[in-house]
Amino acid sequence: MTYADSLLAANERVLRRERQHWMFPILVAGRWVAIAVVVFVVGFLLANVVKSNGTGGAVNSLLDLLNSIIWIVTVLALVFAAIGLVWSTIQWQTQEYLLTDRRVMHVKGVINKQSTDSSLENVTDASIQVPWLGRIMGFGDLEFMTAAESGLEELRTVKSPVEFKKQFMEAKNERLVEINTPRMPSPPIAAPAVMSPSMVATAQAAPAAPAVAVPPAEPIAPEPPVPAVSSTADELRELAKLRDEGILTPEEFDAKKAELLGKL
Repeated sequence: MTYADSLLAANERVLRRERQHWMFPILVAGRWVAIAVVVFVVGFLLANVVKSNGTGGAVNSLLDLLNSIIWIVTVLALVFAAIGLVWSTIQWQTQEYLLTDRRVMHVKGVINKQSTDSSLENVTDASIQVPWLGRIMGFGDLEFMTAAESGLEELRTVKSPVEFKKQFMEAKNERLVEINTPRMPSPPIAAPAVMSPSMVATAQAAPAAPAVAVPPAEPIAPEPPVPAVSSTADELRELAKLRDEGILTPEEFDAKKAELLGKL
């Protein structure tokens, strides 16, 4: 995992990952090489053209001094070119440009790491600058104008800048659609019923009964009420039986009979 990956948020997707073009170290070192070449040509002309004109000794001494200085400058320029090539190569390996579904990130730094990013929705414009050599080798500079105080995010010597910008515009449109689309609230989840340990053990031990289709129950007709006359006649028979057995006296029988008949 690179340092740039450690800066990603949860569920943030990397859409494009680029480094500077491999020409970047050569361009940095090439400036010093160009200085060395120019100084060398000037020294060569002073040593072989000006001195060959038969100038005096004082002039020749001055030309020799300038020639020595020119050779020293040439050597120093070549040394700086070598150092610049090594240092810029290290920078090229540690610098990354990331396009995610949320932002544009620029991570750089060899010893001390530095990262800058711009949210897709905050980028107002993007411009491309492709030099003549970049058209041949396939690199250029991308500049993102933002609404922040910094106002500008620069991606120097990035590979395929046109493709990078196209993918950036697509990611920005998707991000704006995602932000502006209302989200429906999810329905509340009912809390499960709390079961006691004995109920859980019983439910686990009991075998699952097969599902049986139960026909709908037919309505039961209410029973007709028993007439009060039938129950009174039965009681009178019981009382007459008790009278005949001598348990009740005729007077008690008549009193009970009058009482029952009075309830009708």
